[in-house]
Amino acid sequence: MKRNISVPVLIFIFIASCQLSYQPQSVQYADYRIKNPGETDTGIAAFLKPYSDSVHKSMHTVIAVAETALQKKQPEGTLGNFLADALLEMAAEKFNVPVDAAFLNPGGIRMAYIAKGPVSVGNIYEVMPFDNLVALQQVKGNILQEFLDLTAAKGGWPVAGLTMKIKDNKATDVLIEEKPLNANAYYNIVNSDYIVNGGDNCDMLKAVPATITGYLVRDAFIDYFSKRNKAGKEVNAKIENRVSYAQ
Repeated sequence: MKRNISVPVLIFIFIASCQLSYQPQSVQYADYRIKNPGETDTGIAAFLKPYSDSVHKSMHTVIAVAETALQKKQPEGTLGNFLADALLEMAAEKFNVPVDAAFLNPGGIRMAYIAKGPVSVGNIYEVMPFDNLVALQQVKGNILQEFLDLTAAKGGWPVAGLTMKIKDNKATDVLIEEKPLNANAYYNIVNSDYIVNGGDNCDMLKAVPATITGYLVRDAFIDYFSKRNKAGKEVNAKIENRVSYAQ
């Protein structure tokens, strides 16, 4: 039996069998400078005003008073010490467990200092603009040593709860609660979710289960500053040789 295929069908089959692909040969662009901002939409401005006023008020709310300027430095700085203390204490409260050590990657601290005087919510947003979450892990000592070696190779990170020295880009003389680091023991440590997920080359932590509740690192800072203010304590910190270079 003969089958007749119409010409339109043949044309469709031919077109469908042709797969065209295009590759850009060049990219051209031009810069335009906006000189005049244009007229303000008063309706939108009026609609947004209550929200902008609320944000402005919140950002300018003073939550503490800095007795001295806090500075970001490596291997150790007063700003890093204070913020690491904040993370350690507030994480222990939120997770309701003893925390052995808390760490902050220097790149996550975006301000070089907090000036002496009133500290506002906006200042904390400047220090920590990212929505990183507080993450708790129970880490075996040998993995913790590997992590500390990485921080040593990067020039030292802000830390609370332990002390260490840097020698040949490795962490040595590590003490936790004034006891040498035990490679076979387990320690509760706190980082941000960015770090425990392998950020900043911290791949050794990725396989370790982490407890993350949605508590922001920035909120931990705000809570700690506010807590000290309510207790009548000023914000201050000093160099304590938490991280130092071996002689």
